[in-house]
Amino acid sequence: MQRPTGITVLAILDFVSGGLNLATSCFSMMVGSWLTSAGHGYVPSLLAPGAAFRGEHAFWLGLIGAAASLFKLVAAAGLWTLQPWAWRLALIGGVLKVATHLLAVTRGAITPAGVVGALGNGAAVVYLFTPHVRRALSGVPDPDVSPGSPDPRGLVAKMS
Repeated sequence: MQRPTGITVLAILDFVSGGLNLATSCFSMMVGSWLTSAGHGYVPSLLAPGAAFRGEHAFWLGLIGAAASLFKLVAAAGLWTLQPWAWRLALIGGVLKVATHLLAVTRGAITPAGVVGALGNGAAVVYLFTPHVRRALSGVPDPDVSPGSPDPRGLVAKMS
């Protein structure tokens, strides 16, 4: 089966956002490590305890973010190759992103980019439930097309 355009767009967006999120998560881990070692002369001694506390949190949040980014990259690879397991991974990733955006709303920390992200992830989740996407990611071959033969719909259209 040919990959639907929407799945191609989702896969590309997941590759790009997963890569950027991985880079920022690694940066967060690096800064967190630097702040945690603040007692070694990098930060004034008065600020060192607070910096170390924040650094530890930044490191762990970066580590969790890196794992989520790798999850997103694996889902993107599965969507690109139309693997049946990719539907579940993309759905879980989209629902988690919508949930984090809704959590930000409840905490009063939503931004215009967060609104766009919530709407985009919500649209992706809805799109994943459309019948042609479910069929494309089901792993079942299209009954209208046999392997190695031309598209019968094109032949039927020419014969009519």
